[in-house]
Amino acid sequence: MRFRPLLLITASALTTAALVACGGGGSGGGVAPGGSCSTTNQKQFVLDATREWYLFQELLPASVSIGNFATAQDLLDGLTATARAQGKDRFFSYLTTPQADSSFLEEGQYIGFGFRSSIQGNRLFVPDVYEASPASDGGFTRGAEITAVNSGSGFVPMATILATDPNLEQAFGPATEGIQRGMRFLRPDGQQVEVTMTKRIVTILPVPTVGGTAILAMPSNPSVMVGYINLRTFISTAETPLRSAYGDFLARGIQNIIVDFRYNGGGLVSIAELVGDLHGSNHAGDVFSNTRFNAAKASHNSVRRFQTQPQSVAPVRIAFITTGGSASASELVINSMKPWAEVAIVGADTYGKPVGQFGFDLAGCDLRLRLVTFKTTNANNEGDYFDGLASTLPGFACAAMDDLSRAPGDALETSTSEALNWLGTGACGQVMSAPGLGFQKAQVTTRLPTSRVPTPAQAYLPGLF
Repeated sequence: MRFRPLLLITASALTTAALVACGGGGSGGGVAPGGSCSTTNQKQFVLDATREWYLFQELLPASVSIGNFATAQDLLDGLTATARAQGKDRFFSYLTTPQADSSFLEEGQYIGFGFRSSIQGNRLFVPDVYEASPASDGGFTRGAEITAVNSGSGFVPMATILATDPNLEQAFGPATEGIQRGMRFLRPDGQQVEVTMTKRIVTILPVPTVGGTAILAMPSNPSVMVGYINLRTFISTAETPLRSAYGDFLARGIQNIIVDFRYNGGGLVSIAELVGDLHGSNHAGDVFSNTRFNAAKASHNSVRRFQTQPQSVAPVRIAFITTGGSASASELVINSMKPWAEVAIVGADTYGKPVGQFGFDLAGCDLRLRLVTFKTTNANNEGDYFDGLASTLPGFACAAMDDLSRAPGDALETSTSEALNWLGTGACGQVMSAPGLGFQKAQVTTRLPTSRVPTPAQAYLPGLF
């Protein structure tokens, strides 16, 4: 995610007008002086920004010769190699363009087919389809299975593709308008369909128009209402539907809430802070989160406190539905609410991204560096959950499957049902751990295809095409 919008920073090596902080993400951008976009200048820009702002200074190589790297991307890979090997920067630092970055974070726009994907063994499933996209136009629905793809030389079975293209980067092609692919897929009812899709600009609605919010009955006490909201991503356009949903919860006197983050990989910290505020009517002025930079930048450390909103509620319990794709800003919200409300995660353990990026722009060049620059902790200074949040919530990490046969928010959908059960009883049907085994990720055979060089949208929403 990004942190606060328009956070101004003055750097020695860079003249930085930081943009917006992101979900473990950062600010918009530092602008380097000069105007040349030569490969050498790009590499020097990446090196200077990293030497000054990178959170894990102790993990950078002691000396670097930029001439040993062919491109700025190769240099960034080299600089962050140790942090990546230790699981602290799993391609969270990356290069993109200002236009692509801003289009996604501010408007939810990206170039693609309009669906999320997950891999189970050698099979590819579709857990989410975006409205008014090539995928929805082509008949994709939640639970569809893509069985074969035609990239121009005939249909190739998915198992064959995954054997040589495990993250489907070649199968689905670059993020370029006009890219076409033929796809065979099975509908949830077993019907086989064959379509041709063309990539175009897709606009993600952060809260789905159908099923994005709901009022559910507590199974253990049907007279008690539960507020449900599905937040797909933390982008600017999420503010209005969030306020609308919580305004409704407030008017109904709802005190038990399900927040569905199951596919939410993060986004803007400012939206994460709003989500916190909307749960914090009793905590105005209390610490929501702490932001910490590297030792040389400690003067920029900050504390963010709850700010009561007109729509703020006072929840007794909050159940957060999560999977291994829940990351960054999603984890920031959960971790930051722990000291102030009874919370649980339901589904699978989260991804493990307690850090965020700022964006730095090279003047005169269509280049933005998203660099890990800060970490966040909660009011109890708890953070560093690089292995996910389950181990920080003993007894309140409830295992449940992501049931693709039903819509999120359906009271009979497995994760939603378990969330309702926990809200009513305060106990998990099955926790995400077993004695002597430690915390286990639910659905260990499921993974999200992750590009080595993701687009901004893919960085926050792995498995996006």
